[in-house]
Amino acid sequence: MSLFRKTIASAFLALFCIVAAHAEGFVLGVGAEADSADGRAISAFGDFGIGQKTWLSTTVSSYETDNAFGGMRTTLADVGIDHWFKPVGIRLNTSYWGNSDVLESFDLGTSLYFRGDKFMVSADYKRRAFDFVIFSDFPDLRREIDFSADGWGMTGRFPLGESVSLHFGGMQYDYSRNIRIQQDIDSLRFLSSSRLSMINSLIDHRVNAGLEFKFGLRSIDLTAGSWQTAVDGGKVNSFSLGFLTPLSDRTDMEFRFSYDDSENFGNTTALSVYLYYFGGS
Repeated sequence: MSLFRKTIASAFLALFCIVAAHAEGFVLGVGAEADSADGRAISAFGDFGIGQKTWLSTTVSSYETDNAFGGMRTTLADVGIDHWFKPVGIRLNTSYWGNSDVLESFDLGTSLYFRGDKFMVSADYKRRAFDFVIFSDFPDLRREIDFSADGWGMTGRFPLGESVSLHFGGMQYDYSRNIRIQQDIDSLRFLSSSRLSMINSLIDHRVNAGLEFKFGLRSIDLTAGSWQTAVDGGKVNSFSLGFLTPLSDRTDMEFRFSYDDSENFGNTTALSVYLYYFGGS
């Protein structure tokens, strides 16, 4: 990752820390995930209210995979800001993802959304700049290839009744290089073996849709999705069931069970657990 990119990311993180210290309200969370493809992840995240219509958010996650292609660790760090002009709003974010020995990216994203009392729809764009290390196991031959991707998509949520809502999303990426013909591409096949290693990785396209059912302060979410990797063209169909319940006046816990049917790697299951804390007045 270039010095310029690191400087921009560091400056954004410093600005986030200064502004977050004056937040009027906030949500903090931690999460842990594991799947049957020997993938593991741990995350920490927070949303901070800066005034009545502006939120600052951050996420830090670490992912590990152990499989036939060897172990791999990737890191995600994301900072974003959201302002609602009522009824139109805009979200901006910057993030880093990857492993400096194999593949890493610096991303910039924006969403323009329209939000009513009970629904929301947004148009999303993401610009990704990648550094791919060729022959990473041979120091004398090691070199880097730069390429980029532009992603366009949309997300939305609409009510179907008093206690049922529909949510959906999708994104399509256009890469500046044909990833599948690059040298040493087999070093990236770990991205296809575990759903946790695919998060923020080289996705060709993805779509998802689901229904959320509310029962007072509790809710159940059923989601179906599909995505294709840009590494090997493999497709994955996914189904998940989530349950959110309060633990106290200021804490919620969420459980999610997922099942993935991969074209190239068979079936995997995953379990996720998240804890949320609501602060402020």
